[in-house]
Amino acid sequence: MLSLVARLVFTVFTVLLVLGLMAVALVTVLGLVLWSLLRGRKPVVDLSGFARARQFRPGGAARARPAGEVVDVEAREVPAVTPRLE
Repeated sequence: MLSLVARLVFTVFTVLLVLGLMAVALVTVLGLVLWSLLRGRKPVVDLSGFARARQFRPGGAARARPAGEVVDVEAREVPAVTPRLE
């Protein structure tokens, strides 16, 4: 019985926490939109990330295009410098 009550209390607190965080996010977004409108700037809504996510296919990026030209890098040895005490 005590376990059920504890689980119910934790569930209620979790729901309240999530709703509180969503309210803070909403107030922040509305505040930023109002601030930009007061300053005479049109609020910019960038939804391009959602468009890219909609077109995402797992494993598709590796097959989409070849890697291109491979360039060899010549390795150089960097001499170790002994620290000087001054």
